Amino acid sequence: MERKKHFERPTMKRPPSMVNLTILTILIGVLAGFSGYLLARQVFPVSGIDYFNLVDSRKEIKIDLEQPLTNVADKYQKSVAGVYKSVKSLPAVGQPLFSEEDFLGSAVVVTSDGWLMTTNQVLKNDSVVVILGDKVYEILEISQDEFSGAVFFKIDSNSLQPVDFQMTDDIKVGERLFTNVDLARSLDHVFYTNFLINTHYVTDQYLSSDQVDYYLQIDNKLTDVNLLAAPYFNINGDLVGVVYDYDGQVVLLPAEYLKQAVKHLLAGTERFSLGVRYVDMENNSGFIRKGNLIYHPTLKAIAINSSALDAGLKTGDQVVAVNNDVISADRTLTSILQNYRSGDKIIMKILRNDIERDLEIKL
Repeated sequence: MERKKHFERPTMKRPPSMVNLTILTILIGVLAGFSGYLLARQVFPVSGIDYFNLVDSRKEIKIDLEQPLTNVADKYQKSVAGVYKSVKSLPAVGQPLFSEEDFLGSAVVVTSDGWLMTTNQVLKNDSVVVILGDKVYEILEISQDEFSGAVFFKIDSNSLQPVDFQMTDDIKVGERLFTNVDLARSLDHVFYTNFLINTHYVTDQYLSSDQVDYYLQIDNKLTDVNLLAAPYFNINGDLVGVVYDYDGQVVLLPAEYLKQAVKHLLAGTERFSLGVRYVDMENNSGFIRKGNLIYHPTLKAIAINSSALDAGLKTGDQVVAVNNDVISADRTLTSILQNYRSGDKIIMKILRNDIERDLEIKL
């Protein structure tokens, strides 16, 4: 009879766990797959992208970044007009023929019932006509905003496509902008793109509450086309500003001020005059204090018979806030005042001899 053991001696060896087996299986699969990939590349070379060497790849992947801009440009071509010198019609054709020399600048539609906007650098007299789409219009009425230099004129049309204005706080350096400019002797427009390189381009260290205090600066590229009053849009199609020639420097009149000019036009109101000259202390080297200092070295800092003088504002006062709006590098006295109308009352917070005061001013 065969004798059987009643027990076995204990051992320290354990059977392999399922986790270890799973990890081992995955590693073997990865190694096998990679080996197969290398073998396939040797036997059957491919010409596609090397995903293991994307950094050194010399393949060019082309992406049409201009497509969104061109789509919006096509849309707003109906909102951009050309301003031309008046020329006689040819008897054989019955229509005026325009050349590049007759082109004075651009205009943009601001209301559906016929109001367009340009600048005082384009529209200097009444002997002009406007081309919008495939039609030639005469100017019926003119209104000018002395503060910004914007000029509005009306044509006989009631179904136009007005533009949208961009909010000031949304403007960023580096934005891609584009413009449409009417092309003489054609129904098409010329399309240009630029980058916004400065959102607060100050032209003088001494500013006025009654004049534009800053412009927008674009990456100016030389062209052979007249860009005066050309409207520049962002990628969303909002108007950022229109071209203005400031002593040979191509800048943009900010949409912030142009939008306020349109509101005055539609409401039939006039801009008020505060009559103050000041220094933007935060945006001038040598000054470390915030606010706007009422001062000018040669001219009267506070105009005679002005609301500022009547309220008791003095040369040397430092304006730090208007109502709840604090003066900052991007929000000067001039900029903040655009939110108010003639007859409004404001509380101007000032520092005089390092003592804070509140002055009530009726605009």
